[in-house]
Amino acid sequence: MLNTLPKDLFVEQPFQTTVCENVFLEGIGLHSGRFVRMLIRPAPANCGIKFRRMDIGGQSGTVIAHASYAEQARLCTRIVNREGITLETIEHLMATFAGVGLDNAVIEIDASEAPILDGSSQPILDAITDVGLEALPAKRKFMVVTKPVEVQLELGAWARLDPSDHLQINVKIEFDDHAIGKQAYSYKHKDGSFAAELANARTFCQLRDVELMQNAGLALGGSLNNAIVVDDGKILNEGGLRVEREFVRHKVLDCLGDLFLIGMPVKAKMTVERPGHALSTKLVQALLSDTTNYKVVEAGNEYDGSGSFAMPELAAAAMA
Repeated sequence: MLNTLPKDLFVEQPFQTTVCENVFLEGIGLHSGRFVRMLIRPAPANCGIKFRRMDIGGQSGTVIAHASYAEQARLCTRIVNREGITLETIEHLMATFAGVGLDNAVIEIDASEAPILDGSSQPILDAITDVGLEALPAKRKFMVVTKPVEVQLELGAWARLDPSDHLQINVKIEFDDHAIGKQAYSYKHKDGSFAAELANARTFCQLRDVELMQNAGLALGGSLNNAIVVDDGKILNEGGLRVEREFVRHKVLDCLGDLFLIGMPVKAKMTVERPGHALSTKLVQALLSDTTNYKVVEAGNEYDGSGSFAMPELAAAAMA
């Protein structure tokens, strides 16, 4: 039985998945400062990832996690449905779903922002691992990038997708605070790699930016409990970093989550300098804007550079 596979072997196997049981999480929203409750529920094959705003009610409260519903935002990943209902700071959730190989879930949430928890994906990963994943009787579909796609933003930020037979993410960052400085990381996505390399890497900021963000109504729930804070070459968190190059690892984590807004696993090499959510969203939307940029392949059917494949029902509906 597929659903008896070890819990870290659901990324590369060919069947769609969902959680075996409900997963409950709660905590503070990073930007809103509001206490948030969230329930990740099992969902059938081809459902994809859907959020249901329980504080809104009715179908108007459902927001699909897909790039066609994403808005470019500098400090978080934000999605909005046709009724204007938003949900933001979903990047750590989406990264975890991609990281463990979770294809289908309905997430019930009682606020407009997901909880930041400890600033990483580790609490989400632990909660999902506790209940396990179930393989569903439907094959996975993958998006295979077939030609280069590149976008740019200001200050030298750029991102590119190139064809590859697996997902690889290469990220470079540079900050003037010496506690961060220049860092680079190359990540190959496979069974177990997310838990081993990315999951516990926390979001971060410079102390000098905290007041500016809070004056703008952002980071109202931020603290040393849910972010790394640096100031003049020093890490202010007790205990310092959890892992070598934690800063750039977290940026890779963010990129993985934003890529999963494609609506299915992707096979491509992603290269990014000066990454950010607005940049990743722009890249994914550029990819999907031209159907010659990719092919959609069912697991077990390798793309040979010719032929055409139909877009899965969920993604086609989202892009209509």
